[in-house]
Amino acid sequence: MPPFFLVDSRVMPTLKNARREKFAWLLASGKTATDAYEEAGYKRSDSNGPALARTPGISGRVAEINAERWSQERAAAAAAVERTAITRQSLVEKIEEARQAAMEAGQYSAAVSAAKEIAVLLGIRIERSESGAPGEFDWVDRPNLEELRAPAKGELDVEAY
Repeated sequence: MPPFFLVDSRVMPTLKNARREKFAWLLASGKTATDAYEEAGYKRSDSNGPALARTPGISGRVAEINAERWSQERAAAAAAVERTAITRQSLVEKIEEARQAAMEAGQYSAAVSAAKEIAVLLGIRIERSESGAPGEFDWVDRPNLEELRAPAKGELDVEAY
């Protein structure tokens, strides 16, 4: 248990009574008031621990400790997210490194594949594929005259398609 710690760039002093400070830390760590009271060096009491926990000094100190822990956890989580974030830009950078390595190694096919992948990521190249049997979508490309007139007449049979 440190004698002080930082919150929002200011030093928060510990409680003057070392046993009460330890009691507050134990409460903040999830111990019951009775167990924390005993572990802090007091004689075990089922009533004194909870009573001490309700005092403004102790409850305020527990709130400060929990706020600091929450702040540290949020900062750690934010740093972890930033370190592991995968963005379009980070992917492009990694693929560009691979493309450069492939060029230096004389693996031109791999370099071309990397360049294509970069173009897909940047939206310059769009990959398309057809699904279905050959000719299954011919009706889209070659509608007959009656099928072209149906929407204008308000007679489009959606279920037929």
